[in-house]
Parts: sequence; structure tokens; C-alpha cells
Amino acid sequence: MDLISRWAQDTSVVGKVTFALAVVVALLLIFRLLLLLADHAPRIGRKKWQAALFLLPVTILLLIGFLGPIVSTVTSSLTAPGEGFVFLDNFVWAFTNPDAQRALGNTLLWVIIAPITATVVGLVYAMLIDGSRSEAVAKALVFFPTAISFVGAAVIWGLMYQQPGLEPAGLVNVILGFFGLEPLGFPTNPLTVTPLMIVVMVWIQAGFATVTLSAAIKAVPVEILEAARIDGASSVQIFWRVILPSIQATLIIVLVTISVLTLKVFDLIKAFGADRFGGDTLANMMYTIYSQSDVGSIGEHYSSTLAMIIFLLVIPFLILQIRQMRKNRAIR
Repeated sequence: MDLISRWAQDTSVVGKVTFALAVVVALLLIFRLLLLLADHAPRIGRKKWQAALFLLPVTILLLIGFLGPIVSTVTSSLTAPGEGFVFLDNFVWAFTNPDAQRALGNTLLWVIIAPITATVVGLVYAMLIDGSRSEAVAKALVFFPTAISFVGAAVIWGLMYQQPGLEPAGLVNVILGFFGLEPLGFPTNPLTVTPLMIVVMVWIQAGFATVTLSAAIKAVPVEILEAARIDGASSVQIFWRVILPSIQATLIIVLVTISVLTLKVFDLIKAFGADRFGGDTLANMMYTIYSQSDVGSIGEHYSSTLAMIIFLLVIPFLILQIRQMRKNRAIR
């Protein structure tokens, strides 16, 4: 154990590499041992023994890498240095602190606007290009922003939003000036900083929504569409009464995926520096507090509390997703 401790605490490059290799070798030996045990499992209940042995490493890694951090974060959010268990005091701070309140409000604004807007844009675009000759090219163009990192998107849109007087002038403000409108003042304007960042998120996620919903639309049986047309249904009626109900499951998946992503939005806020001008979110505030706190200080506990709030906000979306999956299985 002393040798392992020395390896783990060694800060030199050679020490780190040696420790990493030792861990890899140890894991390989353990997996090899499990394979040998699986080969020599008792004949009675052999499949169950083998399944248990193969699932054991995954279960251990899941406990260490998933449940361990959750338990640690929950414990940290309910305690304070020098005071021990403080129950919900840290959550009271989160809902009464002005900065935390602003971050929570901005996060809710993100979750309400960004997923719905991106999904609607993707659905409209998917309907417009469905069956067209240039459908593949149109999908590629709208999906391209999805492949760009959030930081890259922030750089692109930072240039688009750039204030007049700076070179090059931001395209958005140039267009506004052409119509005699005032510049956006991004990101220093607290009234527009969050909505304008949401525009960037919609730009990134609309491609994902388009491609996913387009596939769902193509999966709608042609017979049902033809029957609706024969019955005299208009294009609008076919969309609302046939296509939309048929792709409901996919719509929920797209909304849940983008909603969970927006709850964790961090890169855009940090890249734009929007947290300095009233555009902070829970995820960015959590990181900021943690990075600026000393080890064992109350800041670590506050950041854990913000992480738990994000986790609690994610739960309703997970429940919605699980219910939808059960409905799909019941239909099948």
C-alpha cells in the first residue's frame, strides 16, 4: 500500500506514467482472471455465473465512476466545513443569493426557449426539404453547425455580434444599422446577452433536430398519408393529424436531448464572458465558484449544491423519456 501511495502522489512525468501503466496492467490481470473463472464456471447455472462475472467489472466501474461522485456531491451539498450536516442551508443560499437567483432564472430561460425553438426550426426545415432534389445538400448544410464545438460557435457568433467601430464590423450590427436600428451591445447588455446566446444554441442544435425529425417523417407509412389525401384532408390537416402524432416519440426525444444539453450549458457563457454581464447559468456559476474556492472551503459545498440543483432539474426530463420508451415498447 505504501508503494501504491507513493506512485499515486508522485508528481513527476515518469511517476505518473508508471502509475498509469501499473493501473492498466492491474486491470488487465483482473479481467484475465475473470475470463478464466468464467471458463471454469460450474455447469449448473453456468450462464448465470458467466453473466455475473462479465458484468462484475462494469458494475464496479459504474459504482466508482457514477454512484461514487453522486454520493460525494449529495453529501457535500448537505454539509458545511466546521458545521457538519446542515440539511438544506446550502440550498437556501442557492435560492436567496442574488447571483444564484439570476443564474437559475437564466438557466430556466435557456431550457424553455432553446429546446422548443430548435425543435420547431428543425421540424419546419425537415418538412420543407422533405422529398426535394437537394434534400441531402440541405441537410448537410443545416447539420454542419452541430459538428462545431461550442467554443468555435462562440468565436463565429462573437464576430457576427461584434460592436460597430471594431474591425471587422459584426454582420448582425451592420444589418441593424442599415435599417436604422441600434447595435445589440452584446455581450455587455444584460437584457440581450442571454437571448443572443440562445440564438447560437438554436443554430447549433437545429441540425440535429432536422436530421432526426426528417428520419421520423420518412418513417410515417405512405398508406396512411395517401388515405388522408383520399379522404380530402389538406396538407395542414395531414401535418397536424397524421404526421405530428406519428412522430411524437421522436419529438420528445429531440426536446429532452436538447433540454438536458441546455441545462449543462457552460462553454458559450465562458467563451463570451457573459457571466460578467448578467448572463450566468447554474453550470457556469458552479464551475466559477469551485475554481475560485480553496480546498475544504464553503465554496466547494456551494458548487456541489448548484450541481444537485442541475441534477434535480434533469430528473423530470429523464422521467418523460422513460415513460415514452415504455409507451413505445407497449405499442410494439
